[in-house]
Amino acid sequence: MVVNAAVVLYGTIGSLLDGLLLGSLYGLMALGLTLIFRVTKIANFAYAEYITYAGYAAFAVSSMLAGGVTAFIAGLVAAMAVGAVASLFSDELAFKPLWHRGADSLTLLVASMGVGFVMRYSLLGAAVFANWPLQVQPNVANPVLATIGGLAYVSGAHVAAVVAAIVTAVGMHILFTKTRTGKAMRATASNPVLARISGINIYYIRRLTWLLAGAIGGLAGFLYSYYNPLNPESGWQMLLWIFAAAIMGGFTFYGALLSGIILGLAEAVMGFYMSTFLHISTAYSPVIALIALVLVLLFRPEGVIRLETHMLRRRV
Repeated sequence: MVVNAAVVLYGTIGSLLDGLLLGSLYGLMALGLTLIFRVTKIANFAYAEYITYAGYAAFAVSSMLAGGVTAFIAGLVAAMAVGAVASLFSDELAFKPLWHRGADSLTLLVASMGVGFVMRYSLLGAAVFANWPLQVQPNVANPVLATIGGLAYVSGAHVAAVVAAIVTAVGMHILFTKTRTGKAMRATASNPVLARISGINIYYIRRLTWLLAGAIGGLAGFLYSYYNPLNPESGWQMLLWIFAAAIMGGFTFYGALLSGIILGLAEAVMGFYMSTFLHISTAYSPVIALIALVLVLLFRPEGVIRLETHMLRRRV
């Protein structure tokens, strides 16, 4: 079968643009997971549900408005607020009580799976009861800003995802490394008992951590639903990519973002070439993240990209 060269060229450009969009979203999602893990040492599988809840909140709020900038802002605010509240409640009701009882990391990981199941199927039941469509998308237009060859395009979602991911990563790095709150977070993560004796309100720091991580997840959920319809299992389906980005990035903020972009580009570009030349369905694209995750855990379990760690060592 002969493949048109122009189709391959513009298809490659389009897959690169889509990969940058997806990678920015994966990186943005991984930032919240990274924050939770660095402060509380919890590998939180329920984090994916904060993203899903946020997307549904954006849909519910924006559907009551007539679209436009007002719907965009209202949906964004609702998504971040719901993500933050869902994150905080999951800690207050599940993780913190277990932590007080001396639960180890494995116990907390298993608990996060249980919290995720409860949240996921509660949302599914609520959606069925409220007679909502199972696939939702905010009532916000995603304008095409530029086209390339009639096959590739740049949309508002592309720009919003990249800008949001970069700004969030820079902001979290500055917060974590250059502010008193960040120092308190690092102290709490290192030794909660000693941090408390030193006068740090570790419970305030813990709540702030979960609120910030949930808000980041909410932002990611809004932007993902802005680009692609969301269903109750969307967060769960993205969890592999989120953990792969966070682990490849060594649970550092810049590392997670760069790893997410690499994974997104690999998914989109390799998916395009496999479907075009080998006629392999893009449904197999999660294998890319799984292979990357296994290789990192085998050969570089500390992570491939650990930029913040190197910066902190130079400062010390």
